Amino acid sequence: MRIIFTFFILVICLYNGLGQPDAGRNIRIIIQNETRLGLANATVTLFKNDSSIAKTSITDSSGLADFNGILPGNYSIRVRLIGYQDGGISMIDLYNNSSVSETIILKPEDGLLQDVTITSKKPFVQFLPDKTVVNVEAGITNAGATAMEVLEKSPGITIGRDGTISMKGKPQVMVLIDGKQTQLNGAELQAYLSGLSASQIDVIELIDNPGAKFDAAGNAGIINIRTKKNRQKGFNGSLSVSLGQGFYTKSNNSFTFNYRTGKVNLFANYSMRAGYEKMNMYALRKYFNTSGADSLLLDQPNFTKTKITAHNIKAGADFFVSPKTTLTLVFTGNLNKRNVSSVSTIDWMSPSYVIDSTINTWGTRDTRFERAGVNFNTRHSFSSNSELSADIDFIKFDIKGGQNFQTQVDAPGSVVYITRGNIPSALNIFAAKVDYSKRYKQLLFETGLKTASTNTDNLAQYYYFDGSSWQDDFSRSNHFLYDEKIHSGYASLDAEKGKWHWQTGLRYELTSYRANQLGNTVVKDSSFNRNYGSLFPSAFISYNADSINNFTLRFGRRIDRPQFQNLNPFLVTINKYTFESGNPFIRPQYTWNTELVYTYKQMLSAGVSYGYLKDYFSQLFVIDSNSSNVNKNIIIYTRGNVGKFHNFGMTASLQLPVTNWWRMTSVVVYNHKIIEGFVWAPYKAVINQVNISLNNQFQFKKGWSAELSGYYLSNSQIDLQEVLTPQGEMSAGVSKQVLKNRATIRLTIRDILYTQNYSGYSKFENSDEPFRVKWDSRVARITFSWRFGKAMKQLKRSGGGADDEINRVGIGN
Repeated sequence: MRIIFTFFILVICLYNGLGQPDAGRNIRIIIQNETRLGLANATVTLFKNDSSIAKTSITDSSGLADFNGILPGNYSIRVRLIGYQDGGISMIDLYNNSSVSETIILKPEDGLLQDVTITSKKPFVQFLPDKTVVNVEAGITNAGATAMEVLEKSPGITIGRDGTISMKGKPQVMVLIDGKQTQLNGAELQAYLSGLSASQIDVIELIDNPGAKFDAAGNAGIINIRTKKNRQKGFNGSLSVSLGQGFYTKSNNSFTFNYRTGKVNLFANYSMRAGYEKMNMYALRKYFNTSGADSLLLDQPNFTKTKITAHNIKAGADFFVSPKTTLTLVFTGNLNKRNVSSVSTIDWMSPSYVIDSTINTWGTRDTRFERAGVNFNTRHSFSSNSELSADIDFIKFDIKGGQNFQTQVDAPGSVVYITRGNIPSALNIFAAKVDYSKRYKQLLFETGLKTASTNTDNLAQYYYFDGSSWQDDFSRSNHFLYDEKIHSGYASLDAEKGKWHWQTGLRYELTSYRANQLGNTVVKDSSFNRNYGSLFPSAFISYNADSINNFTLRFGRRIDRPQFQNLNPFLVTINKYTFESGNPFIRPQYTWNTELVYTYKQMLSAGVSYGYLKDYFSQLFVIDSNSSNVNKNIIIYTRGNVGKFHNFGMTASLQLPVTNWWRMTSVVVYNHKIIEGFVWAPYKAVINQVNISLNNQFQFKKGWSAELSGYYLSNSQIDLQEVLTPQGEMSAGVSKQVLKNRATIRLTIRDILYTQNYSGYSKFENSDEPFRVKWDSRVARITFSWRFGKAMKQLKRSGGGADDEINRVGIGN
């Protein structure tokens, strides 16, 4: 692979030397008044990072100003128009974007300030042609929250009870942190995102149909969480302290700074979360006989209390070697500790709810999650129209887990059954990629190569107490090794002509993995491997009928590979009658997605979509086939390829300034799903579900602002045998600028009505199981945030405040 990379770079350099520079990157600015009408003859000035003027343009009759042929870099915008206050945008990132489109709202001249007044405030959600962007700091109720809590109320996003993330009704989303895969899923990903403070996040990008440049994984698309990074000159930073009270007290704090002088920029982000969480889970398994009548009931209430401590750090340096070359070195580290104590009482009952026997279980589970990563990145612009970038990542996970359980029948003289487990896991990742782009007039060509290697070592050592000493439980112990390699390459073309804009790309990915379950004196060895390669085309075509009406058609093919945790065939105990197991025979699942979207004034959008998923792997509930399960009352949770998944969708979004002080964003997603497969017999599930999210932002005088937001999800379904009942959540918050507009105090309350829960029912071969899960979701918080440095001094001179858009100078990748 090293030879291929070297040859690839040499070809690029030769190709670049023969090419003729024609154009660079593009910026489109739309200037509107408070009623969303375009403003003509506004002067739009584009500034370089050193505050020198790059270009100037005058808006046309529809309020448009275009800047073409721009070199990669960070820029800012200032807008001036007689009769209106000056407006602007403090940072436009053309390092990570080939084109940017922004809308600036100008206010009337009343109370005109002496210098540049930045009045452009990004809304909580922005609907762009290729993605939806959630501006985390724009949401007041995000203060003191976690990344998972922000995702829960993002448009079109739903979170399953096991941490599974779905987007627009489709499961299997690829989650990236600053463009890098997390290599986590389910409960592990949920725990990681629950330890990441929202105050560390700049934006969250929701990408339905990623282009060929992105990894093909994620049938529903990609969620890219971009953390803050400041490149503003001088010393700048922010401090956020948050205290929350739900059933238990919790705290979420962060500190961010950068120092740039000369050709060096140093930056660091740190956050810490501490507190307690609780969860109440109730399940009633109803076994039925051959005639379908209830024959036996298994009542399974469970209470858990979790102590959480999480530390996250991102630190690094940018070296601006020349105006065309930048080197970046970044270290990321995470330390999460979770100490869980649980109590469970299981009752066997007759159909008339008469208790036959009771089993009590007490348990503790301790997890220490450590992650360390180093990234080296370099960018070089050969000219105004060609660029080469390279990334190298080394990541190491070290997860230590321990558990202790005591089980006893509630009867005089019964024996206490005591077990314990030691469950360490190690994960090492190496990834390297190179990307090249070149523009010929209105045609942009991009290509790249990537290789990634993942090595995991998972050990599960279980013991039981025989009354006098601890003994090895070889029947439950397990040692699982997994190695995976993915090599990929892509090429894409992007072109604009007149009112048309189109892009097409093709990506190839070659995957190989090898897994080995090491045996012991009781369990035999087992091993399996697989090699496969696939092509993944993607494309979109966009038509601008005029300055306010746009139509876009896009499609693409994607893949979901089974996570190594789901391939491990060994059993994990949930309780005496419920186990979880992997499946080494899971095949990858493939998806075709297509969508047609109409956009009006960047204010209203509507779309229809269809997705077809082949070899869909779903969570399955099967009866334990072991001969010891004579009563057929033990259920195993696993995953497997069950068949096909059809998803017909409709989406509508509205972003509306109701008044000068009230801005509303609403999104409605409708899905008609058909899931067909075979478990113990042919099975078909059909469901219609609706997801509604609403966000209201209120801007008042004297530094006051407020927010009222929430979401509602109707009956929904992702897995073949499980249906969820409706759920929802409403949050509110108020903020006030203080300390001469250098700081902000926010008061928020999440899940006011205490309606956020996971409830539904699961269907088994010989039983059904309604369930309900509630946790500490209603939380009141007070958050204090303070910004300091050069950016705040500039803002003070301009008369702005701590919540104004200029505070985001240089923040981004």
